[in-house]
Amino acid sequence: MKREALEQVVDKHIGNIEKHSKKLPGTFDQEDIHDLRVNYKKVRAFLRLLQLEKDAGHLHIPDKLRSLYHHCGNVRDWQLFLAEIQDAALTEKLPDCMHRWRRQIFTYKEQTVHAIETTHFKRILHGIIKELPRQLQPETVRRFIHKKIAAIHILLLAADNEKDLHSIRKQIKDIIYCTRIFEKEGNIPFPFQGWMSEKELNDMASKLGDFNDQCLAISLLQPSYIDKCSAQEQHILRNLQMNWLHQKEVRQQQLLSEVQELHVEHAF
Repeated sequence: MKREALEQVVDKHIGNIEKHSKKLPGTFDQEDIHDLRVNYKKVRAFLRLLQLEKDAGHLHIPDKLRSLYHHCGNVRDWQLFLAEIQDAALTEKLPDCMHRWRRQIFTYKEQTVHAIETTHFKRILHGIIKELPRQLQPETVRRFIHKKIAAIHILLLAADNEKDLHSIRKQIKDIIYCTRIFEKEGNIPFPFQGWMSEKELNDMASKLGDFNDQCLAISLLQPSYIDKCSAQEQHILRNLQMNWLHQKEVRQQQLLSEVQELHVEHAF
């Protein structure tokens, strides 16, 4: 890929982040949050790839953009958590906690709006573009994929907890995002494949993503919230916590077994 094509990729995804961020205040539609975060992750994965080029400058995600991403993540996590509470038919049984939780998500939304208002997207775009290499060579892509696959293999050697599963997912997603940038946006076949089935890779990333959301929901059942609720609500939430922890443990063991069967190989 030549310099012009590299600039187009970055410009597209920074533009998409800006577009979705402008839609958020007042609505905080979950699809807009999702799309904003996906575009961020694509830029991040692409810059990780480009960093391996010899003439690349100081390529990194600027702090303001990273902060916006994390603020949106806080809102997303709480939206998913409250949806889980609603699906469990507990909303009306937890009036005190629901009040506190709604105040919490409102605070996160205010913080996100402030992050949007203080993010200068054109400045961010120009700052990244000036550090881009002259081109992206096939050998660089080869080293990037080799590095990601090696990291997955190392993690698989001793994977035994949720952090390992999350780390494996991050490596897989970097491969997937860079592949999509080549094939679906640049209409360029991805130079190398290190796995037997792209569908298998996507399916595993999806399963690991769902599990990560499950872990996040449990983490939001914080004692600081539970202990401030009535005795009746505390009892309900502790039972819910025990149930979710059991489900998480079962799912974790399933995934730890499934990732060992993942066909990620050095095919080049």
